[in-house]
Amino acid sequence: MKKLLTFLLIGLALVHASGAVEGESLITGDFGINYFGYETLYLTTGMIYQIEAEQGMDFVVGADFGIHTEQVDGKTEASFLIPLKLGLSFPFDGERVDYAFGVGLSPNFQFSQESSASNFLMGPYVNGTMRLRVHPVMSVFVQLQQDLLFGKPEWIYTGSRFVVGVSF
Repeated sequence: MKKLLTFLLIGLALVHASGAVEGESLITGDFGINYFGYETLYLTTGMIYQIEAEQGMDFVVGADFGIHTEQVDGKTEASFLIPLKLGLSFPFDGERVDYAFGVGLSPNFQFSQESSASNFLMGPYVNGTMRLRVHPVMSVFVQLQQDLLFGKPEWIYTGSRFVVGVSF
């Protein structure tokens, strides 16, 4: 939990120190799936704060919460995934539909009932987003993200995330 809070505070400090707090910003809520390691499917929900650093480039800070359940000996056991997002987004504005390409770093915390230890993984991500303006201050979006994470016990993990959400 200490690592999680440390990464969130560092990310917010970097955004603030960059001077980006004067640009336009988006607050986004989303839900979707994270196909972690192409083995485990997590149902996720999350929030993202995106702020314009300069024209054509935004800073992105976000966190998701994912849960996966399975039946083991008649009992439901859960494992949890908390992926963070620190990165840049490069928007391509259209008249009503916007597109964006994003890159960044994704620290992940994985917790399981079968072991008391948590796994910490970190690595780069790339994503693509399509955003449809449905109101002057609101848009809906879909996003596909590819992660490459490093950490114990298998050392290399890949996975995909698919989310839909609303931005204000």
